[in-house]
Amino acid sequence: MTEKVITVLNRDDVRSLEIAYNKTVCAKQALRANAIPPYAPVQTADKYFREAIFAYADAQYLQEYFWRDLARRYGIRQK
Repeated sequence: MTEKVITVLNRDDVRSLEIAYNKTVCAKQALRANAIPPYAPVQTADKYFREAIFAYADAQYLQEYFWRDLARRYGIRQK
């Protein structure tokens, strides 16, 4: 199978992708079951996990936006 190079990412693209990836990794870590102490108040735990879920959703959206924008800029049809 031959690979076709469509583009080379510029410095800003690489930085954007790194940020989106880092946000996703951090949000996944925040969603671990042992992310907060077992003696934390239930209300605090609920708020923490709700915010962690939103952070993860935002990070996923940021990554998807990066790829959609890249495809749009270079005229690549998305599947």
